[in-house]
Parts: sequence; structure tokens; C-alpha cells
Amino acid sequence: MLRNKLSKLDKHFGSSGIKKAAEKEEVEYNRYRVAKKLLGGEVCDFSGGRFLKIKSNFNAAYKHGNLTIGQLGKFEPCRYFHFDRFGSQESINPEKLLFFDMETTGLGGSGTVPFLVGFGSVRGGSFQVRQYFLPDYPDEAAMLEAVREEITDDTIVVSYNGKSFDMPILIDRMIINRVEQNLEFAGHIDLLHSARRLYRRRLGSCTLSNIERNILDFQRFDDIPGELVPAVYFDWLNNIGTELLGRVVEHNLNDIVSLYFLMYHIALAQDNPGDRLADADDIYSVARIFEKRKEYDKVYQVLTDCRQIISDNKRYDILYMQSMACKRIGRFDEAVGIWTDLSGKSNEQTFMALIELAKYYEHRKRDYTTALKYSYKAQKVCPARRYDMDNIVKRMSRLERKSKK
Repeated sequence: MLRNKLSKLDKHFGSSGIKKAAEKEEVEYNRYRVAKKLLGGEVCDFSGGRFLKIKSNFNAAYKHGNLTIGQLGKFEPCRYFHFDRFGSQESINPEKLLFFDMETTGLGGSGTVPFLVGFGSVRGGSFQVRQYFLPDYPDEAAMLEAVREEITDDTIVVSYNGKSFDMPILIDRMIINRVEQNLEFAGHIDLLHSARRLYRRRLGSCTLSNIERNILDFQRFDDIPGELVPAVYFDWLNNIGTELLGRVVEHNLNDIVSLYFLMYHIALAQDNPGDRLADADDIYSVARIFEKRKEYDKVYQVLTDCRQIISDNKRYDILYMQSMACKRIGRFDEAVGIWTDLSGKSNEQTFMALIELAKYYEHRKRDYTTALKYSYKAQKVCPARRYDMDNIVKRMSRLERKSKK
């Protein structure tokens, strides 16, 4: 009697339970097998979970836009001040750089999961990219454990908007999955901010795709738009198979390689602006970077080297910047020449040039009559700002008193 009951229970629970477990295991096995077939790479069993790791190697001959990896290796190392106005002049060891980009299930929030995490590193004369793909949510902790091993205490992370988006999400997911409470690394260079300082004046939009087309001269073909990436992953989770998944991986791969090349473009634009820059807006932006660092000799040099481009484009704003650099490094004759030229124009810089001429003749030449003449001219073209008008009136009153002595 008891044996019959046990037999029935075994049939009801045991066999069906074993069957369901076997079916689930088969489905999960298929998920990894299909992922490997679609994307390549290797299935990794790590810390109690599975994920896909895809490696891509780019040798010295690989060309990304208008430069090759071999050419990058011949340039001077990047320095911290190329990417931070308060950064040091210390060279950055290329082999400490870790180029980082993620694809996620959303645009932020506690439920956003990184399902594809990519890293790029300089390896001798080549560049290697390692991508970690999450086949299903239960494996997230295992994948994050492997991702954690990529980042060491002396790593310098390089990203594009990674400080605001990618890294906070990655750290949050590591905390939630009890992988790491305090992710430490040596530094984080976010190239989005550097790109904006250099190229936003000309390009407006500084999305990575726009930077690739206009700065790197790199064209993507059949690329998947970033806003569609989460939908492709959800389709994968539901259907275990979508041809678009490969395009997502390629999208992430191109992002990481572009970061490597963009880093050098930004550095070269500051080290050799006369050779690298052909647009007046970019010249202005580089000069502004030097100006904010109070490197007025460099402002003068870059604007002198690029004077033909400035002249051809009638960039009076850049000429005024050059005049102020001349003033700060003691080249007053050149500064006065530019101010005199600008004072005869009719633009935003005319008023400021007249004020500078008035200052020059009052304080350096002690020629109060000439200083007063330029002050009168400045009053006529003064912008409708109370502050400027009040200052001119005070200046003119002072000069009138001095000229009568």
C-alpha cells in the first residue's frame, strides 16, 4: 500500500520534475550555444554562472578613419592636461589605459542592466577588445565578477560619457550583485568633455557617431542606432536568437576602437594645432583651452601659425583673442596693431578693441588725449549694458582731469 503511494508520488513529482529540469537545462544550453554561434567568442563558466567572452585583435596595419594603429604608436604619449585643464604634464602610460563602453537595457535607473560590457587595451603594437555578453539575467553576477577583474588599482578608464552614465550603472550593479562595494581605479578620462571643448563650436552635436564622421573620418555601415539596442536584447531574451544581436556587438566594438583613436586626435590637436587644424572654429577652441590654462604663449603661437585661416574667414573674435595673448606676454606693438585694425570695423570686437586702446594709451603711454579720443569712440559703439556705459563715463571723467593737468 505504502509502496504504491510512493510510486504515484514519484510519477507525479519526480519524473515530471526531472523532465522539466532537463528541458530547462536544454533551453539554457541552447541559449549559450546559439549566442556563441551568432557572436563567436567562448562560453565561460565563471563563479557559478555563464557568459560569452568575445576577443578582437587589431594589428598595427588596421586603419580606423584616417589613421592606423601603427601611426598612433609612433606619436608622443598623451598627457593628463590634454583632457583636463587642471591635469599635470605627466605622460600617460598607454598600457594602463582601459577603454570602456557598455550596452544596457535602458537609459538609467535601478532596473537598468548592462548586458554587454566592452574593454579595449593597448597590447604592444596592437589593440585588443574584450566584450562580455550576458545571455540571461541569472548570470549577471558571474559576468560582473569577470568584468571586475579587468579593472585594477592602477587602471585609467577611458570612456565617452562614462562618468555620468556607464560607470555609475556598472558600480550600482556590482553593489546589487554583491560583487564589489568600492570599485577603485587610478583615474577616469571622459572624452565627451574633451570633445565638446574642442569640436562643439563647429559641430554642435558631439555624439560619438558625429565625431567619428567629422573628426576621425570613420564611416559606419549598417550600424544599429543606439536607441534600438535595448529592444534587440529583449528580443534575444524572448526568442533566443536574432541576427541583429551581432550588429549590437559590432556597434559596441566600434565604440571602443573609436575611443582609442579619438584620444590621440584630441591630444594631437593641442600638440600640433598648426598641422592638425584646418577649421577656424577648431582653432578658436584650442586657443580657448590654452587661454583657460593661462598658457598665453601657446595661444599666441597657435593663432600665429594659423593666421592665414583666421584671415581668410575674417574671424575678428579670434583676432581679438590673439591681441589679448599679445598683451599678456608683452608683445604690445602687435596687440595695438590688432586693436587698431578692429577699431575700424563694425562688429562685437570693435568696442572691446577701443577700450583696450584707451587703456594702453592711458597706462602705458601716458597719452591722455589719445586715450580720451578712443574712449569717446567706444562710447558711441557701447553695447546697451549699464555696466559698460558706467565704466566709460568714469574713464572719460578721469582722462579729462588728467589731460588738464
